[in-house]
Amino acid sequence: MRAGRAWFLSGLFFLGWLTQAVAQDGPPSPQAFGPDTYRIGLFTGQGTAPTGLQCEGSAEEGLLCNGFLASSVDGTLLDVSVAVPPGPGPHSLVAVLHGWGGSKGSDGYIADPLLADGHAVLRYSARGFGRSWGQVNLADIHVELADLRSMIAQVVDLPELALDADAVGIAGVSYGGGQTWLSLLRPVFQSPRGASVRIRAIVPIVPWTDLVYSLLPNGRPEFSLAPAGSPKLSFINGLFVSGLRADPERPYPNYPDYLIAWQAWLDAMEPNTTDPVYRQIIDGTAGYRSIWWQQDFWTQAVANRVAVFQVQGLNDDLFPLPEAKRMLLALQALDPLYPIASYFGDLGHPRSSNKAGERDYVMGLARQWFSYYLKGVGTQPEHVVRAAITRPRDQAFNPADVIAVPSYGVLATTTVVKKFPHKAVLVNPLADPYAGFFWDPLVMEGSHELTSLPPPPEPALAEASLGVYTVPVAELSGRQALLIAGQPTVSLRAATLAPRVQLDVRLIDAGPDGSRQLITRGTYILEGPDRKAEITIPTYGNVWEAAPDHELRLEITNLDSPYLAPSRVPSVTQISHVKLALPVR
Repeated sequence: MRAGRAWFLSGLFFLGWLTQAVAQDGPPSPQAFGPDTYRIGLFTGQGTAPTGLQCEGSAEEGLLCNGFLASSVDGTLLDVSVAVPPGPGPHSLVAVLHGWGGSKGSDGYIADPLLADGHAVLRYSARGFGRSWGQVNLADIHVELADLRSMIAQVVDLPELALDADAVGIAGVSYGGGQTWLSLLRPVFQSPRGASVRIRAIVPIVPWTDLVYSLLPNGRPEFSLAPAGSPKLSFINGLFVSGLRADPERPYPNYPDYLIAWQAWLDAMEPNTTDPVYRQIIDGTAGYRSIWWQQDFWTQAVANRVAVFQVQGLNDDLFPLPEAKRMLLALQALDPLYPIASYFGDLGHPRSSNKAGERDYVMGLARQWFSYYLKGVGTQPEHVVRAAITRPRDQAFNPADVIAVPSYGVLATTTVVKKFPHKAVLVNPLADPYAGFFWDPLVMEGSHELTSLPPPPEPALAEASLGVYTVPVAELSGRQALLIAGQPTVSLRAATLAPRVQLDVRLIDAGPDGSRQLITRGTYILEGPDRKAEITIPTYGNVWEAAPDHELRLEITNLDSPYLAPSRVPSVTQISHVKLALPVR
């Protein structure tokens, strides 16, 4: 009886995630999550330094204030700076949130132009980073997001800063970008002295919106919770190492015990939804660290109506295009006139190039956004989608390559399809040729600063687990260049006896000189009672121009290392009826 009930419940769970995997444009359906996991009250720094800000300058020349402020969460001392522009005020305020392993001194390319535009700028080192005390809790809504509100509330209460509590903006990169989105959970709150603080505009730059899908993609961008995805171990381990702090003045671990346990589990185990550690990871990252799953946000989003300018990387394999697309479509499904604009380009984490010209171009758009929504200066920014054609790393950014369209749905004007008749057999190699590889910490820090990045390593190839399908570009384009604009998909029929199969796809632009450039990639987890399945694998997407004398090479495999960890489950999978669908314009 118990075994039968367990099979019935697991069947319901499987059917639940199967139906949830269908693409959607609106917000996610409500989910029940377990308790949050976080650590507070340890290593707070209380008594090590006086609290309060010491300011230099004057109201006529501008102020620069530095010091430690105690978070209302648990009294942890955070290292804070506030720069105030010249003039009597009241001044709009923008909080600039740094990336993973950074500090309040990061992201000057954001802070300095905003100060020049007449905004006061709040910067602080997140708990566990820089000179701030406490331990890192991975942008938890009960910890880091409460820290953010506490820092804003305390500085708007300082009369000498002359800040406008009703005109607050948030901008953040990567780790700071995830928190920027999460700030919309409570865009209106009270300061200790009773001021009503209102967040009116945000600019999340290369952030996550669903941390589960970002770190463990399963091929279902709108429903990452099941089946369990494949960990991006190269990124996970690179971030883990780059965030470790060695500070003799703060001789304690800046990571709490549970973060260390989560990283060790992901390194050692095959993800599965029944393991209690994995459930804790999913509950913690989705339920309390991802804006996508916050029902309180969705129920109040239209009423709060915070203006959003989001920036996402087309070649960012950590936080790719789907992180922005899901939010854009869901907000517009709630309200077609919602004030949101998007920029998709070659910015962010590896494989991004982070060209200086493109970074400056995007900052110009962000400055226009804050000037209008916080100060009422200038014309209203267009609520459009901008997408830049990806060009080679050694080619300078050209604003003429930026395509502007009124909505994501018209970024591509048509779809071209290529069907491949032949079959392939994929044998999971199990062993990872890049085992132990992780991104250099300097590369990860360069990602957060949007500085130029080196090209990534080539993916591993295992001939026994590789199906290759090619088509001349000229065949698809009528002998013209082909502009791919959006997310190509790969549909196929898979047959296997394995209980879990990881299918990875790579779309490559192959030149007549033998050169190859990765356009985009994707992954899909096949799991459940159906051993024969018709599946569609979404790629992350790009805006890419393929020359007419090139060919497109589609690779289907069980192995996309060092990017993804290969599955530890042995499998033999026959694939057939392969179809490549390309959105183009």
